Amino acid sequence: MKSQKGVTLTSLVIYILLVLIIVGILATITANFQSNIKEMNKEGTKNTEIDKFNVYFLKEVKKQGNAIDTISDNEILFTSGNKYIFKDDGAIYLNDNIRIAENIDKCIFTKNIDNGKTVIIVTIKAIDEEEKTIEYVLSNDVYYSSYEDENSYVTEKNNSIQTQSVVDNYESDSNSI
Repeated sequence: MKSQKGVTLTSLVIYILLVLIIVGILATITANFQSNIKEMNKEGTKNTEIDKFNVYFLKEVKKQGNAIDTISDNEILFTSGNKYIFKDDGAIYLNDNIRIAENIDKCIFTKNIDNGKTVIIVTIKAIDEEEKTIEYVLSNDVYYSSYEDENSYVTEKNNSIQTQSVVDNYESDSNSI
């Protein structure tokens, strides 16, 4: 009897079945991966629209000396001349002609005075997302000193410390009298 070397019909069928099972598993994993990527892309797009609005609005709010001229539910006009408006087409526009965010379901502007500071409350909702409330504080209420270099900051701090020590010495002298 001769030695039979090679592939028999049974082993060939087993090899084909194993290859089909492996290809099926890989196809299932790939399909799940692609559906998850599409879902993440949809979520990222919606959050991106709110972020785009946030960038423009923060830039406007942080302008020194800027204030609210007029405000309504879907529109706000600043003294700088820039107007943000939410329209029924689901977009937020800057000055009626520049679309800065789309796929927005709701955007409401309200104004509040808190501890002497003007606070703009924006309630915004992207389509198929949760509603978010963002508070912006106008920076025209507070003046921040900018320092050109470290020495000017240190000099001002030293002057304020010296002034404080003079005041403390005066108070201690008046208490001893």
